Amino acid sequence: MHLSFEQVDKRFGKLEVIKGFSGEMASGELVALVGPSGCGKSTLLHLAAGLEKPTAGKVTADGNAITQPGPKRTLVFQEHALYPWLTLVDNVAMALEMQGIGKSSAREQAKTWLGRVNLAGFEQYYPHQVSGGMRQRTALARAFIASPEVLLLDEPFGALDALTRMALQDVLRELIEEHKPTVLLVTHDVDEALYLADRILVFSNRPARVLKEFNFTHCEKSHDLSEFASERKEILALLGIKTEVEHS
Repeated sequence: MHLSFEQVDKRFGKLEVIKGFSGEMASGELVALVGPSGCGKSTLLHLAAGLEKPTAGKVTADGNAITQPGPKRTLVFQEHALYPWLTLVDNVAMALEMQGIGKSSAREQAKTWLGRVNLAGFEQYYPHQVSGGMRQRTALARAFIASPEVLLLDEPFGALDALTRMALQDVLRELIEEHKPTVLLVTHDVDEALYLADRILVFSNRPARVLKEFNFTHCEKSHDLSEFASERKEILALLGIKTEVEHS
């Protein structure tokens, strides 16, 4: 599904969060949004999800204006947002049940998806009984089980430790390569953006404007990002982060 932002403004009262943003996200592309906290990145996700409406301009999916949430656009938050009173399998199955699929069929598919994210054997556990990484794996299974055409990720691994985060980045990458949704990823982790994204948009302070775009389409990547050291340095510099020691 092709996403388009056309001269989008967004204000909350007198607070101007986004001004004149335009951008295209091709079908199957992963675009990472990085920038200072509060600059409007998450607001762009909410506009694409249909949770917010632009003050001016237009947001479209395959040419159709986005005016409300839809089943083909799925938003995943930093907090897993699992229902604490449901088991992991029932949390995942809920995504299908809300689309009218019967409980038995939904639970069988949910078991398969929990296996895909390495949670086989934990189907009957409750969210409070498993680790943060396992809860976020469950959230990914719930997101993908509904076969979204657009996946909107708001700091999905931000609360996790570094090793768990890297492992889940690999899981996410495998699922994206197989199912090919259009993905918008908001992250403060520059290395995460470099590893996962086809393109990176670096934003200014509020109101959000794009300082620079980096294109990595068709690049082969691993967690060893040494070949992208110059791009990493430039992105950090745009964000106001020094990477070299200054000598007096």
